[in-house]
Amino acid sequence: MGKKDLFLVLFSFSLLVCSAFVVAALSFAGVYFHESLRYFFSEGRFGTFYPAALLGFSSLSCFLLHIRNVPSLLYVFRRPLERKNLWFWCGFAFAYLSLDDLFEIHERIDFKLHHWMDALFGIKENAATDKLDDLIVAAILAAGVRFLLRNRKMIASYPAMMASYFFACGLVALMVVVDFLTNGGFLLKLLIGASLYSDLKDFLMVVEESLKIFACSFILLGSVSPWFVGASGQRRQI
Repeated sequence: MGKKDLFLVLFSFSLLVCSAFVVAALSFAGVYFHESLRYFFSEGRFGTFYPAALLGFSSLSCFLLHIRNVPSLLYVFRRPLERKNLWFWCGFAFAYLSLDDLFEIHERIDFKLHHWMDALFGIKENAATDKLDDLIVAAILAAGVRFLLRNRKMIASYPAMMASYFFACGLVALMVVVDFLTNGGFLLKLLIGASLYSDLKDFLMVVEESLKIFACSFILLGSVSPWFVGASGQRRQI
């Protein structure tokens, strides 16, 4: 194992341990100080800032990879669909996801959709329409998977990146399932009863947020891996 390979392994281990510590610490602090397991995972608190920061660093890494691999900063505007611009679009996507986490973009879209549905068709928010924001996240995930599959040859030249990105997609898919079940609680109340759902609600939210945190951790791991190992597994020279 080369020096850079070892450094990548140490970085991976440190990142995942740090994320696990954040989940454990925020859960404990929420229960101890506020008697709420989910307190620090609510919007505007550290549990939302941390994954946003991971996505921000992922975006920065991809933008720097783009700068490293193209002849000029304006190359993406001259040939936006060129394969060489892959890292730019990855960076753009991660920047959007980071801002979405910070400013609740897809939640605001969901709010606007409900407003228009009420104004145009008289459809009030209900258990069915409450799933619209889940569909938005699922659509973003589907677009991400399609992007990875379309560019799999280039991404697969960095095995750690390919594995990390697909693992992150799997975690996001699980997050969408948990969010779908807990959003409004209609389905879970039918399945397990209102009383048990009430007891598990905070725990399930922490599970959902934990999945997001680890998904973002794997996105960061994949985004920085090309700096450690070159394409096709050839280590880059210092």
